[in-house]
Amino acid sequence: MDFHTYTTMRYWTRRASPEDRFADNPDHFYKKAMADAVRVHSAQFLAQLINERDWEKNRRPYYNLWPSIVPMLTRLDLDLDSALVQLPLPALCVRFPKDKNPLVFDWKGDEIAVRCILVGDMNQGEGISVLIDIGEVMPGGVPIYTYRNFPRRSGLTVEQSLASLGRNVFSDIGIQVPNELIDDCVRLCCSLCLLENDPEIISPDVLADDRAKYDASGDQKYVDKAHRRGKVGWDVGRHIEVIPHYRRPHMTLVWTGHGRAVPRIVPRRGSVVHREAVEKLPSGFGE
Repeated sequence: MDFHTYTTMRYWTRRASPEDRFADNPDHFYKKAMADAVRVHSAQFLAQLINERDWEKNRRPYYNLWPSIVPMLTRLDLDLDSALVQLPLPALCVRFPKDKNPLVFDWKGDEIAVRCILVGDMNQGEGISVLIDIGEVMPGGVPIYTYRNFPRRSGLTVEQSLASLGRNVFSDIGIQVPNELIDDCVRLCCSLCLLENDPEIISPDVLADDRAKYDASGDQKYVDKAHRRGKVGWDVGRHIEVIPHYRRPHMTLVWTGHGRAVPRIVPRRGSVVHREAVEKLPSGFGE
């Protein structure tokens, strides 16, 4: 399955002006771009550049969201303190599939899909920046991202934080993303932050040539090889998507750890459908 990915301003600049080598150096590019954002008093663009810099610095990590897992993560009622939501990395790209993507909306007769989301820490951890890519661009091809800043504040639940998001100053310009869909995107990102490290739900994304070998062995060397090649990512929901004869689980919020103080989102196990028929399959079938 193919997934969209996020285009940073540095990558767009390199593509738009290949003869200009300045953007080849991430440190130089972001230092200048951030200074320009400060000079024109664009706090939101500055936050975007900081997240993009951190994302590139950490080798562009990503989550591939497979179609079946998406509605499970957007339907959760996150009635917990928003301060408990912490990103697993300083910045992370949430990538959606090019086909069968559940996060779509109608805009003047055209179906528009959420392609990916870049999430990152902001204001020394006081909030989470959420940059939503729907494929919208300015004249000249500069990408336009729909953004929301999710506050992490003790005493304020996730749902209360979502209700306080409101609209940004550019909501009436260009393609207008429904507020409900934006809330779904932010809720999904919060859910990913709380996701239990369950190999049936989240697993490393390795090189295509190594996929079958990794699935059979689980050998860490294939993950290390992918990382050396610049592929630092995880599949979320892939096993739910591909297991035949399986009634899919649903996700639920539970409290774990000492004193049950750590919130985690875990699957309530599904079940095999027509177990007798499955057990009659020849040994090794489907491997």
